[in-house]
Amino acid sequence: MSATVRAGHIELLVDINEFFNRVGIIGHYEELEWLGFIVDNFGGSFWPERVTELQRFCHENPEYHIVTYTDSGRYANKYVAGKGLYRLAKGDKNPSLVLNHFIDPKRELVAEEMICAALAILDEVKTGDN
Repeated sequence: MSATVRAGHIELLVDINEFFNRVGIIGHYEELEWLGFIVDNFGGSFWPERVTELQRFCHENPEYHIVTYTDSGRYANKYVAGKGLYRLAKGDKNPSLVLNHFIDPKRELVAEEMICAALAILDEVKTGDN
């Protein structure tokens, strides 16, 4: 689900999977290592002290760009200075693209489905003979 707003030219997405797929977030640490990065976490995120390294990489490899975690549940599809977390992406570079998955009207349903799936696995383990 997405919405387009003329004022400020923001395209707001609320589905985290749609956003990550569209902008091409590189989240797998092995792919980042293959690109030459030393990975310090499994989530594929970069702390502010590594921004220069990311910017240099993107300058040398223009098919990549920086995505910024700007606030709780919110990503901007561009570099925003002074934030605490950054990601590398290789996809849609539209800088007006923003994610705020906390306003997804299906968020509670997705969470409920995940909890039910986890409980079903735990119940199977608890009642199984293996």
